[in-house]
Amino acid sequence: MADKRQAEHERIGSIAGLGAGVIAGAQIGTIFIPIPIIGTFSGALLGGLFGSEIGRNVGAALLDGITAFTDSLSGNDDDSDGDGPPPGQSAY
Repeated sequence: MADKRQAEHERIGSIAGLGAGVIAGAQIGTIFIPIPIIGTFSGALLGGLFGSEIGRNVGAALLDGITAFTDSLSGNDDDSDGDGPPPGQSAY
């Protein structure tokens, strides 16, 4: 279950990073390469590549943290490693 969740978070982070990277890269490419279509396309391509990789790592970590936080607030104790106490016994 945790591996599925991690893979899903990496996919979502990658897509978000791709979108942000394409937009930022296109703007930067337009500024640094003043040839109308070439600069925008080159910047968008490089920005998408970098944004996707950064989003996969940073976005996945961010989503993992958010999920852990919301699970702790809702009382979901996902003890999938089996190290916790047996049901009906306190951890303290």
